[in-house]
Amino acid sequence: MSLRERPMRYRVMAQPRMGELARLWTALNNGTIESQEPDGEEIVASMKRAIMTVKGVEWDETCYCTPPLRHERLTVYDQFFEDVKVEPLTSPLHLHGGRFWDYMRDYASDSKGVSREGSAVTMARYVPIRIL
Repeated sequence: MSLRERPMRYRVMAQPRMGELARLWTALNNGTIESQEPDGEEIVASMKRAIMTVKGVEWDETCYCTPPLRHERLTVYDQFFEDVKVEPLTSPLHLHGGRFWDYMRDYASDSKGVSREGSAVTMARYVPIRIL
């Protein structure tokens, strides 16, 4: 296995863009992100592991690319988070706090009274591409 093919684990810390949470929730649950190659399934799994902490949202993620999470940030994370920090994970990550997944779900259901027309169309503009 070459160095390029070896997966690395990273700790990710970020601040969610509150005005985009309902759109992120929709994209995570309608297959838009999950179907993205090569990293969509890992992004969804990472968001399910993510925890709300005093620092924002934190999670661990596996990535094969250099720089770390390049494709994930270009296609998803930079739309929905700011102040993203990525660092190599040298030991198991034990986070304490509420699940970000639950927070997004509750936020999105509280926002249903607000008109979100065009959200799916807006998300469609970010068509994932495969970076070779």
